[in-house]
This record gives sequence, structure tokens and C-alpha cells, in this order.
Amino acid sequence: MPHIYHGKDTLILTDVQKQDFPSGLSRIDATYKCRTTEADNLAPLLAAGNRLPEYPAYIIRQNPTRAAGQDGFTTFTSSSFAGTLSTSAGIPVVFGASVGDFTINYTLFTIFQANTFSTSTIIRLKILSDTITRTFTMLPNVSVTTLATPAETVSFKILSGTTSEAAFLSQTGSTLYSVIGKTQIINVNRQSFGGVDEVQVTWGLAPGEYAVVRTIFP
Repeated sequence: MPHIYHGKDTLILTDVQKQDFPSGLSRIDATYKCRTTEADNLAPLLAAGNRLPEYPAYIIRQNPTRAAGQDGFTTFTSSSFAGTLSTSAGIPVVFGASVGDFTINYTLFTIFQANTFSTSTIIRLKILSDTITRTFTMLPNVSVTTLATPAETVSFKILSGTTSEAAFLSQTGSTLYSVIGKTQIINVNRQSFGGVDEVQVTWGLAPGEYAVVRTIFP
């Protein structure tokens, strides 16, 4: 005996699966049903780039899958994403390590009888340094260059050098050392989820020109 359906002619939400990720990314997999005779008219509501009905904070990443059943109903399955869009210091930090080759302007200051003498040279070092990685969400049109530098300290250790000057950097006593340089972005992995990007950024001591100052007191 045939059945007569007296319900709505719109999309009917039948199932929702939600998953939250440590980065602040959130995913909803939603299942909708509708009369097959209305499927073509209703499909554009679930098109990629639209906000998910009932969950407007979530933007659909791609067009839904569609299956027409023998019962007169069509099933749509749609995936959509949202993000916290937080890049604050509260995001967990993962510490790692990186080895790089550095070209350094090395300046030796000698203070003798109230006079200061300086000599400069260029040395090349292999340095092991900390890296700081955070994973978070951003809007697709926001550049990672707008991010603040992490407050955590990037420490480093000199592994080897091409001249004997490299050995001076580990001396103590009446020698004062300072390293002039900045923590920089050294790697970015960015993946689009439609209306939001999940971004993994690593900061570290980027290879380049760094000044090491060694001051000897009599």
C-alpha cells in the first residue's frame, strides 16, 4: 500500500555529527532529507560557500553528496567548518629544533685605558636552535605576517664554525657576549576549509645576517 507524506517540502535535518579540533577548527557533518521532486530546487541551499542551515556560523566547504532513495526521498550529506579565529598566546605551543647555517657579522670590542678598539670579520656557523609551533585558525584573507612574535625564548647552541672565531663564543670570564637578531617565521602550512583556514606556523632563528658582539674587559 503506498504511503502519503504530509510533511514539509523543505530540507529536513536528520543527523548532525560535530567534531572540534585543538587548533580551534570545528566541523559539522549534517544529513538532510527532502522529497526527491524538490531535490533540484533545494540542492543550491547546500552549495559550497553557503552557510549551513540551522548552523549559520559554519560555512559549507564543498557541494554535498546526494543519493535518491526508492522511498521518494533524497538524502544530502554536507560538511561545513567554522573556527575560533584566535591567534592569542593561549594557544598551545609545541617546541622543536632546527639546524641551520648562519653567516654572522662578528665584532670584537677591546676596551683599554678608556679607549675602545674594534675589529670586524665574517664567520659562518652551524647552529642548533629552538623552534616554536602553533596551530590555529584564520580567515582566508588574513596574512600570517600580521601575527605577533611569540613571547617564548628561542635558545640556540653553536655546533660548529668555519673559523677559530667560533670557539670564542663559548668562552667565559672577562668576556661579554650578546646576540642581535629576531625570532622569525621559518615555516607555514596552511589549509583551506572554505570559510576558514587552519594554519600551522613555526617560528625560529632564521638563517641570515646576525651580529654577535664580544667585548673584552681588561
